[in-house]
Amino acid sequence: YIPRSSAEQSRMGKKVGIYDIKPGDLVFFNMQKKGRKKVSHAGLVTEVRSRQDVRFIHSSSSRGVVEDNLMADYYLKNFMGARRIRF
Repeated sequence: YIPRSSAEQSRMGKKVGIYDIKPGDLVFFNMQKKGRKKVSHAGLVTEVRSRQDVRFIHSSSSRGVVEDNLMADYYLKNFMGARRIRF
């Protein structure tokens, strides 16, 4: 069972360092107001091409479901952590 909210999901499983991320790991972001340390968005890692190219899928309010690079400046500045959940 995986909780509905990204904040609850971010407390499950094992913490994973940004350079230890593998496909299937969940990644979490704070996309709210600056200064707040609250998870508000999540994605699923699909592929690790290199240390600078880590692909993840997520749902964008403006673009729908998309795949982006975790290492892009926009996502790195909002990155809150990653978790590995195994069942």
